[in-house]
Amino acid sequence: MAKDILVTEILSENMTKSGAELIRRLDKSNSEVKTALWLYFPEEKNWKLIIASPLVGKNGPKAFYKRIIDSNNDANKEEYVVSINDIGVANIDHPIIQLMKFAIGTGANDVSDIRFSRNTINGTFIEDSLIYRSST
Repeated sequence: MAKDILVTEILSENMTKSGAELIRRLDKSNSEVKTALWLYFPEEKNWKLIIASPLVGKNGPKAFYKRIIDSNNDANKEEYVVSINDIGVANIDHPIIQLMKFAIGTGANDVSDIRFSRNTINGTFIEDSLIYRSST
């Protein structure tokens, strides 16, 4: 069975690799991931992997979390995976998703590695983030 990574105050290489691999596995299962990013929450001093898909709005968050669990179960046993406790799902109309889409656009099927730190978008301050995908 794959091993859960430890999510800490510092965005580690294991976290970034595990997040990218999860997005790729979700793509293989037609999960319609439109936006995916690690977002730092300074008040909690931790990171959360945020994944947005229209399927969250269509089928509900519980069904999408099931997709993530199934994708994690498909990981190689030597591979690190992001714990479901460190992942948040959202519909594509969520305000933070709309802000990120406004600020940075990526290809619809790409898995990028764009660091976006200490920036303000339409009055909302983003302490730190790592964007894999931000598309419509």
